[in-house]
Amino acid sequence: MTGEKDYYLVLGIPRTADDQAVRIAFRALARQHRRHGSGPEMGRDAQDILDAYEVLSEPLERAAYDRSLAPAPAGAGVEEGSSVLRGRATPEPLIPEPVSLVNDFQTFAPSLEAMISRIMRNFTGIRVPKGEGLEGLNVAVTLTPDEAARGGILSVGVPVFYHCPVCGGRGRQWLFPCLNCEGQGMVEEEERVDVRVPPVVGDGAVLEAPLLSMGISNLYLRVHIRIG
Repeated sequence: MTGEKDYYLVLGIPRTADDQAVRIAFRALARQHRRHGSGPEMGRDAQDILDAYEVLSEPLERAAYDRSLAPAPAGAGVEEGSSVLRGRATPEPLIPEPVSLVNDFQTFAPSLEAMISRIMRNFTGIRVPKGEGLEGLNVAVTLTPDEAARGGILSVGVPVFYHCPVCGGRGRQWLFPCLNCEGQGMVEEEERVDVRVPPVVGDGAVLEAPLLSMGISNLYLRVHIRIG
């Protein structure tokens, strides 16, 4: 089955992804398909995902598959049509520490409350509207002229949610609300998305990054570059 599909693109990962990144991407896509039901097209997509995982999760099969691929284009590790980088990125970071999507960016669509609610649905599966599709998460980032000229890696901290390890996601400890998650059953953390900013990026440029690898299937990141 190799040679017909690019299994790295199927899972949304670069060719340099390690075993953990392969597993994370597969689980995120599997959760997405379980939530959105079935059908001929969904079945074909699910089979592609399973085939990709079976090949890329086995070292010998992956090595043979990699040899069958055409050489990676310049800038290997970057997904086609995307500015996201996962794993180790060679360009220099524009900002030493990841910047929080919630605390440091001006998010202008959707609102902060709508964004958190939409992200949380990926992890709880509760109150998911019928027909909810993929939507851009628009954020504005201001770079200095020097940062825009040299380019590099912009690290974005995206909120994700996990079952509370103290109460096991129940929201309660015996008869009392869980203090660790404040009775919600979920705890919020941040995971990093690395977005490659090309050198001499222009004012108003838009860089897009998928969030599937962290389990978010209904949003993708759209970074609007401002220079000032």
